[in-house]
Amino acid sequence: MKHIFATALLLLAQPVFAAMSLDKIILYLNDQPNSREDIVVTNPDAETLYLQTEIYRVDNPGMPDEKRVRVVDPKEFRLLVSPSKAVIPAGEQKRFRLMSLEQGLDKERVYRVTFKPVVGDLKTDKTALKILVAYQALIFVQPKSGSFHLQLEKTAPDALAIVNNGNINAEISGLQYCQRQDQCAPLEQKGRIYSGAKLQLEGDFAAGGYIELVAKGARESEKIRLAL
Repeated sequence: MKHIFATALLLLAQPVFAAMSLDKIILYLNDQPNSREDIVVTNPDAETLYLQTEIYRVDNPGMPDEKRVRVVDPKEFRLLVSPSKAVIPAGEQKRFRLMSLEQGLDKERVYRVTFKPVVGDLKTDKTALKILVAYQALIFVQPKSGSFHLQLEKTAPDALAIVNNGNINAEISGLQYCQRQDQCAPLEQKGRIYSGAKLQLEGDFAAGGYIELVAKGARESEKIRLAL
């Protein structure tokens, strides 16, 4: 979960938090017409929550030149969020609908949507520091027939990486290096490998064997062995 912190300084005193929670922070949509999903935002605070959203397109995700571009031109909107802003009373919830306009994709598109509190009135007799905590949801819009395809790649004479040659991302966990079936050692590396991106491995693999891992996609997980 990604936290983005902003502060509104009203002199120096006790902090007052603008709280909220999201029922999910990762969404998978597809490139079929009107693909949609909802995020429910809850305001557990005693104060009214004033909330606005911002949409960012992620270009070249997982690559050294990854860039997050805020989408503000209506002509460029391929992901819609409704409503774009809301007032959520204390203890209440609000449902935000995210809908993709992408169609016929060859490769997964990645977006981030920020749910950002804005400053309201402070109901206190004391001066206060109001801390605004925003949350960012990760949105994947995937081709209908999308799949990940993981392979080992030598990145240096004694260095290996797992590369994803598929057209959607895979979340990697449970990595281990096995010289043989009864001789395995865990590897610390884990994370999401986007289409075309790599996960560098650390270790000595000169003895051969295979790398075993669990790869999770939008719909299922699978255990994979990659021969050295």
